Amino acid sequence: MSMTKEGPLGRHRTIHGRVVEWLGLRIVSGELPGGSQLPNEADLAAQLTVSRGGVREAVKALAAKGLVEPRPRLGTRVLPREMWNLMDRDVLSWYGRLGRTDFVTDLLELRLMVEPGAARLAAGRASEEQITELESAYRGMAEYAPDLPEREEAFVEADLEFHLVLLRASGNQLIEQLGRLLETSLYHGLEVSAHAPGGLATALPMHQAVLTAVRGRKPTAAERSMRRLIETTIDNVRELAAE
Repeated sequence: MSMTKEGPLGRHRTIHGRVVEWLGLRIVSGELPGGSQLPNEADLAAQLTVSRGGVREAVKALAAKGLVEPRPRLGTRVLPREMWNLMDRDVLSWYGRLGRTDFVTDLLELRLMVEPGAARLAAGRASEEQITELESAYRGMAEYAPDLPEREEAFVEADLEFHLVLLRASGNQLIEQLGRLLETSLYHGLEVSAHAPGGLATALPMHQAVLTAVRGRKPTAAERSMRRLIETTIDNVRELAAE
């Protein structure tokens, strides 16, 4: 499947992926609300300058994520959010890209239930290599912080690496899997929280406290420090939403 001219789609790796992403973002954003009908296959194909087969395959992919329901002779209906697979990588990514504070808050609440416990486990289980990786990620945050907002992307990537290494260092394969699942949405969430009032001023010393506790093999301190970090971030994001 190839495009014959420039269309409204982005630069996803494949045309199929671009169609899925284009439709998925509009559904998640509410531009195509639950209960509404997608344009018919021919109209979508013309609008996006792709084949009808490409549209058909994209709709199947969205149906597998719980976003739409194709109905023979009745068209494709957008499903309500409670039907969506919110733990699907793509759905999480689309939510994250919208930068919605309600999504970021939900993500932070999930992290609050997982990461303090992961930090406790990491304090007892982290390998020396993983501790070195945590130190490197923290140094990256500290290095890029004075040059924000110009180095925001590098700062957020270092912040993300810190949290992903910590989840891996827990030694629990399910917690590690959750980190990989949430990676994209966690990145976007960190972008939003970095803009929250006081976010940077408190983030660095709190990350350092987590690192110090894990490196010192102090499980209770690691758990407490991570809990304080995420709770403070939740407060900062809520303050940002209230502005």
